[in-house]
Amino acid sequence: MADGILGLGSSGSLDLNSELLTKLKTAESTSVLDPITAEIAENETELEALTEIETMVLELLDLVDDFDLFTSETNIFDEITASTTGSSVSFDATDTSNLTPGNISVTVSQLAQKDVYQSNTISDTTATLEAGTITINIGDTSYDFSTEGKTYKELVSEMNNKSLLDVKLEQVSDDSYRIVLKSNESGLSNALSITQSNIDLGFEEESNHVLSAQNMKASIDGISYDVSSNKVTMQNGLIIKAVEVGTSTITLERDDALIVETIQSIASKYNDLVDLVDSYILGDEDDPATISDSSTLRTMMSTIKEILFDTYGLDNEENMFIYGISFDSDGYMQVDSTTLSSAVNNNYDDLKELLVGYAEKEGIGTRLKTYLDSLDGLDGLLTSYEDKLNERIDTLNDDYDTASDKLDEKYEQMATQFAAYTVLITQMENSFASLKSIIEGSSD
Repeated sequence: MADGILGLGSSGSLDLNSELLTKLKTAESTSVLDPITAEIAENETELEALTEIETMVLELLDLVDDFDLFTSETNIFDEITASTTGSSVSFDATDTSNLTPGNISVTVSQLAQKDVYQSNTISDTTATLEAGTITINIGDTSYDFSTEGKTYKELVSEMNNKSLLDVKLEQVSDDSYRIVLKSNESGLSNALSITQSNIDLGFEEESNHVLSAQNMKASIDGISYDVSSNKVTMQNGLIIKAVEVGTSTITLERDDALIVETIQSIASKYNDLVDLVDSYILGDEDDPATISDSSTLRTMMSTIKEILFDTYGLDNEENMFIYGISFDSDGYMQVDSTTLSSAVNNNYDDLKELLVGYAEKEGIGTRLKTYLDSLDGLDGLLTSYEDKLNERIDTLNDDYDTASDKLDEKYEQMATQFAAYTVLITQMENSFASLKSIIEGSSD
């Protein structure tokens, strides 16, 4: 008689069943789960490619922003560089849009300064003062300070709480101090007047009035200024700060070379974007395209090119080809720097009209900035595509988890059934073994 039935019930039957189930589960996992895993990987690769394209679009946007009419900063046509000869002034400008090229002559004859008083010397700053009053007038403001029962430190602290005053207790030698009392701002309008009643700290002595308030006096392009501050903010936005007596010349110039360089950078970045998009949407049988929905990116590139090819100016008389910007047969943007530089020098306003434009007729840069900015907006072209890919990946992950759980459940049930079969068959084999023994015993 055979030692086992269908290979089950023998000492190796359990191992055989486990190995068989593993092989069956592996084969079914390969056919069910691997395609889902492969599709997840494809979508993640596509998402990475889209992210790379989005990054390059943002890089192009940063360059185009220099030609945006509505930029929060200064567009490139309003950029002015400045230099100075002489050391009497320094300069700055928070907004250069109103500055025009040219020279500004500045002669400083007097610097503005604060009113400064000092007290007599003090040996013990913690000593208690006698009863008295110190009155300080500055402009239309008057402060009265009682000295009764206060130390010098306490008096200084109280004075320094007033916004128009700058008061310090300064150590002026190894064993002596003075109260140094200044106006917080310079100029005659901030001059101090100090009187003392029933107390004398020396503030009314002429020798202790160590610096007298005065205005800055200067001539800027022949116009006389007599102001309390050493800083003058011109109507065109230029800030001139006097630093010493003397004459200086500020030279304002347009940075024309920067315009040409930025347009060349835009062309280079656009060409990089063309190559990047093509590398992901073009494919063949041997090397399929990474981006499955090429229509989205084709629409994007088509719209960008449409903006570049359009006509501009209030009478639609301007286009980029007039100024040495063109496209070759492969779709790459080309810049003739000689023609463009000539336009910057000789047709500055026309070129600005083309690239920046007006509120009623936006230029290339303004329109392109708006479009590029919209691509990754809430309902933007690239955002929508990215959302679709992420949703597809989430769905595939859910499908994978569901299929994996079903496979686990199925093979857990099969393992339980095989175990039950093994017990049953083992019982049958034991019964046959007993019967065999009886038969063999009776034949003896």
